[in-house]
Amino acid sequence: VLVWALVWPMILTNLLNVAVGIVDLKMVGSLGPEAIASVGVARHVMMLLMVVTIAISGGGSVLVAHAHGAGDRRRVGQVAAKCMGLMLFASLLLVTPTGLLLARPMLLLLGAKPEVVGPGTRYLHILFCGAVFHMSNMGVSGILLGVGRTKVSLCLLVSVNLLNICFNYLLIYGVGPFPEMGVAGAALGTVLARGLGFAASVWILTSRRFPIQVRLREWWSADLALARRILRLGGPRSLQGVVRNFSRLMTIRIITLLPDSTRAVSTYTVAMQTRMVSSFIGLAFMSAAMSRVGQNLGKGDQQAAEHSGWISAAIAAALMVVVAAVFLLFPAQIMGFFTDDKEVIRLGQAFFVIVALTEPVMAFAFALGGALR
Repeated sequence: VLVWALVWPMILTNLLNVAVGIVDLKMVGSLGPEAIASVGVARHVMMLLMVVTIAISGGGSVLVAHAHGAGDRRRVGQVAAKCMGLMLFASLLLVTPTGLLLARPMLLLLGAKPEVVGPGTRYLHILFCGAVFHMSNMGVSGILLGVGRTKVSLCLLVSVNLLNICFNYLLIYGVGPFPEMGVAGAALGTVLARGLGFAASVWILTSRRFPIQVRLREWWSADLALARRILRLGGPRSLQGVVRNFSRLMTIRIITLLPDSTRAVSTYTVAMQTRMVSSFIGLAFMSAAMSRVGQNLGKGDQQAAEHSGWISAAIAAALMVVVAAVFLLFPAQIMGFFTDDKEVIRLGQAFFVIVALTEPVMAFAFALGGALR
């Protein structure tokens, strides 16, 4: 019961994270397969360069859970402050400059066609300029997870997603006084929504209504030992993200060798974005297992920690059976939601039938990975 109480808001939170990409693809889908391919390839490049977020958020969440389980509110605030400081440092000095410099070369390296490279580069440049907002929001989600306040994170993300939909609609199609920006409008709408989410996140961390109490001046404290511990705990998870996203980029590179590569990449983009629904459900159980095990270890109860890890894995696998059934029964309907291109729909049907068979095993492994972490 404790695991489920913690995980259901996280599942909805993760689904809303996926919804950002789904909204982008749905809205640009009316612009044609080239627009879908541009957004898809660009988002995979973005995810590869954002893996540092996983390291900071994951490590911070573990340490916050330990401190919260031990009842040390002062330590919770110190870890949260260091986590946010690292996010700001990494985004402004590493992720944004690297992304702006490598966006176009990486798209060309992946074999994207000229009609994909141009819009994809503009899309990436805008997203990387707003990377600080996305990374900070992820950091706050990890901190709230550590103290068990996943419902707060859910409410925050609901607001950000509603704003994202509104901004996307206005900027992609040029409604009223707003310019018609196409693919670039999808990126700018996302950045504006995340920027407002960042402002709300700062309020959550500093408000006395939540058990965190972060002092803004501590974001810049020179506690190198704590910073190293956060990165050491989150590093392996980040490396997993590097491997996972690099393999997807290599898959895209292979797909671009096909005769009708733009449609093939469009298919892979839509299918993988939809599959992230199941992946993020698995990641929710990973985080829930990590939080519950961490809190129980903070209390010194090793038996309860082990039990909560196994329970998380079992529930994750059972829930993913339902998701797999949806993929098996409605692949054409899923693809048809994004595009009316018959070839893209046909290719996507085969994709979903194959990946459905792996979903329960993937979720089980995710949850156990979180427990071990």
